[in-house]
Amino acid sequence: MTQPMNRNAKIPAIGDVAEEDGEFWVDNPFLMPEKGENLSAFERNRMYLNHGGETFVEASALSAADINSDSRGAMAADFDRDGRPDLLVSSIGGGPLRLFLNRFDDDNARVTIELRGTKTNALGIGARVMIECGDQKIFRDMFPANGFMGMEPTELVIGLGPVEKIDHMNIRWPSGEVSDFHDLPVNKRITVTEGETLPRVGPYAPSAETDKP
Repeated sequence: MTQPMNRNAKIPAIGDVAEEDGEFWVDNPFLMPEKGENLSAFERNRMYLNHGGETFVEASALSAADINSDSRGAMAADFDRDGRPDLLVSSIGGGPLRLFLNRFDDDNARVTIELRGTKTNALGIGARVMIECGDQKIFRDMFPANGFMGMEPTELVIGLGPVEKIDHMNIRWPSGEVSDFHDLPVNKRITVTEGETLPRVGPYAPSAETDKP
């Protein structure tokens, strides 16, 4: 649409419309309500589980996230603060926001990193975090993902695998400042303030599963 705000613009179809397959064309998007057309497409959502960093396993039905909905936005974040990324899904047409809590049980360690800038921006956006655990190096950039009408929080939830500690963590801030730490615990929330020599380490909130007697 070359004139998206012109209610009088008329753009003809550039080819045949396969109406039998559900395709349609209107000369102007403002005419869609008048013609009874809409872009809603209800179909089951899909979720894939990463396996070993190389392949994905289709786990939609097992996750209960395979709702039949016109979902447009998805945000992965640790909503219940237990160190495991959850999934928030939004749908159009009056559908509710749905929160799928991560209850995937594994023995792997994780860490959540929050940054507090002083010389740079307050949330540390643009910083690069490097974590070493044994012979494993993990790199993450602090750039919160933006989806359809949503943005993930400015924190990094990082899976570390079967390790007992973080040997080395290096943070390069957009200002050029460098933070360097050794022998940090895992399964914790770690907040790093630019220019400070020690991070703040706090616990995860217990999940609903670990709350059970």
